[in-house]
Amino acid sequence: MEPFLYMVPYLLVECASSDELRAQYSLEPFTYERPTNIPPARAGDCGVYTLKYIECHALGIEFSKKDFAKANGKSMRDKMAVDIFQELPDAHEFENKDMDDILEDLQLSRLDDLTISSLESLLSSDLL
Repeated sequence: MEPFLYMVPYLLVECASSDELRAQYSLEPFTYERPTNIPPARAGDCGVYTLKYIECHALGIEFSKKDFAKANGKSMRDKMAVDIFQELPDAHEFENKDMDDILEDLQLSRLDDLTISSLESLLSSDLL
């Protein structure tokens, strides 16, 4: 762990996109603590609990064993998936597009080439 405490400040300075951002970072090593009051989780919940714990710590919210009970793992995972989806750029761009204009063009072009043998396959497809 010690090497990361020294390395991360240098990475932040080196990866900063401007001198303004670089000036915000110090090269002082980070500190860390290992909490011991973390409740056990089911297999597969450790990532969710880790991210939620980091979120609580960053926001200054007390880490509550009650909120991180095993029974809450699925609901936390679901909420996290929704939060991530909502934060993605362009996540909602195609949400309400049903592409009717493309579908209509496709149907018309297929009708131009329609033969009796292809009529059955067209009628059984999802295009109509």
